[in-house]
Amino acid sequence: MNSSKLYFKKDCDLSLIQSKKVGVIGFGNQGRAQTLNLIDNNVDVLVGLRDKSKTKFELEKNNIPYSTIEDVVSKVDVIVVLISDKSIKNCFYDNILKYLKQSQTIIFSHGYNIHYKLIDVPKNVNVGMVAPSGGGAVVRSKFLQGSGVPGLIAVHNDYTRTTLELIKSYGLAIGCANVCLFTSTFKEETETDLYGEQALLTGGLPLMIDKSIKVLLEAGYSPLAAWFVCYYEIKMIVDLFHEKGFDYLYNAISDTARYGGLKSGDYLIDDEYENKLKNILKNIQNGNFVKDLKDNVDTLKYKSSLDTKHSDEISKIMNVLFEKTNKGK
Repeated sequence: MNSSKLYFKKDCDLSLIQSKKVGVIGFGNQGRAQTLNLIDNNVDVLVGLRDKSKTKFELEKNNIPYSTIEDVVSKVDVIVVLISDKSIKNCFYDNILKYLKQSQTIIFSHGYNIHYKLIDVPKNVNVGMVAPSGGGAVVRSKFLQGSGVPGLIAVHNDYTRTTLELIKSYGLAIGCANVCLFTSTFKEETETDLYGEQALLTGGLPLMIDKSIKVLLEAGYSPLAAWFVCYYEIKMIVDLFHEKGFDYLYNAISDTARYGGLKSGDYLIDDEYENKLKNILKNIQNGNFVKDLKDNVDTLKYKSSLDTKHSDEISKIMNVLFEKTNKGK
């Protein structure tokens, strides 16, 4: 088993990234947050956009310099790729590769395209990763509070033998090292990130909520009661164990809730469920998921099934109740 090393603010030298010209490719959720954090830390930033990108108006409004991706790559020392996974391959071969220079550093926020060999980066450039453990809005808001979100860092190619120190410096500049940076690999980050999404975050949990509400509605219970117990209360439970662990959760709830939860949890999360989790991980590890994604992500059938999952009666009820409770605040 690989062991991770932790780095904190005291372990990082901000001046390293401040001495470089940094090109941020993309100005979406992460691109915007990381660009603003870099600028606030006096890093020289140039944003790279596609010719028809509408985000240039926001950049102009905020006096943030930008140019074409090709121009940015040719001018900077560090290239930070913050566009979607599915866009990286074409962007890399169309807009980045032929403009790369020896000893430049490319930083990714996700290992997907490198790990699955969808792109082939020249050996004479550094390749690293800084992956904040949070969305762009959180990365920015925590930074403005003087904190940050933890970040995963990894080195794939260390041509200049300076990559680790540079990505640590970058991790500090965007706020992650204010909490901690932990080392990993492109393989580990990619496979665990995909597994976490599919097994729990965007796969298991939303559908468990959906099915739980459906069972109550079909049994004749009111939509309001079903929504509150199977959706609204989730955040309160997560908040209980997020900071202090599951022992704290079980000590903070009633005897009835603890007994019922543990007994029914064992019933629901059985060997068959565990085997399904193992199959999900196996398909990620052997590349079957990547092939499946490539074959289906742009098809009408895939989009249709995705849309109908969350456009049924249950989702409509949830949306109405969520809107009403927010208005009541």
